[in-house]
Amino acid sequence: MLSSATADTKTVNYICKPHLNGAPGTDVDYDVTVALNSSVTAGTINTGFTATVALGGTALPPAPVALETTHSIQVLTEIEIKGNGGAAAIATVTPSASVAPAAPISIGGALPALPTPTATITPSTGTTQLILTAKNFTLRLMNGTTETAKFVCTLPTTAPLPTPASATLSVSTASTSQSPSATPTPTPTPSASNTPTPRVTRTVTETATADVPDDDQVETPDGGVATGGGGMLGPDGRVFVLTGSAIVLAAGVGGLMLRSRRRPQQG
Repeated sequence: MLSSATADTKTVNYICKPHLNGAPGTDVDYDVTVALNSSVTAGTINTGFTATVALGGTALPPAPVALETTHSIQVLTEIEIKGNGGAAAIATVTPSASVAPAAPISIGGALPALPTPTATITPSTGTTQLILTAKNFTLRLMNGTTETAKFVCTLPTTAPLPTPASATLSVSTASTSQSPSATPTPTPTPSASNTPTPRVTRTVTETATADVPDDDQVETPDGGVATGGGGMLGPDGRVFVLTGSAIVLAAGVGGLMLRSRRRPQQG
């Protein structure tokens, strides 16, 4: 047995019993070349792959009956499947294939090249290794749907036991190459405790008043008041005019008071 192989070919001794019109004959040993092949180097859980068993060699059984081109030869092969899953499953599949002779074959003549049966094998969950072994096979000679003769070939069960064609495959779980989709970040809903309180806008109306200039900055012409721009300054100009008048009036009163204090006292 080949380890981690996908194909194996062995020449195996089989005991073949002929059946003619339903009556069994005498067992005959035949050395049959058996080629077991798998379509994959490693299996995948729940994914089917194919395995074939090809029968050949020069020691195949001869034709027990005459065959016409309208007849056919059906080949059924057994593939034992051992899995190391939880229940150490063992199963047997029996694929079949048929071929019609290209020319008539007389009794005892050599059979044509036999077709290769193909089986589909699907590893079950929990299996990490499969061992495929080519077991028994049957050759059926058919006239339409009627079986005229057959050979049932089995592996010996007594020593020396033959080593059948076998292949071992590893099994893995299916890999996912898809990139995980990004999970959107949920937008938090503001609660009453953390909801910011809207700021109240307060409107304050203030009246701006121009500063009154110092006395030494106000020019007072003779007989008048320094008005600057006069009426062209608008309402603010009038404020300056009234303020200036108040300053001039205060200055006049102050002057009178000073004069009265500076007068010499009359004796």
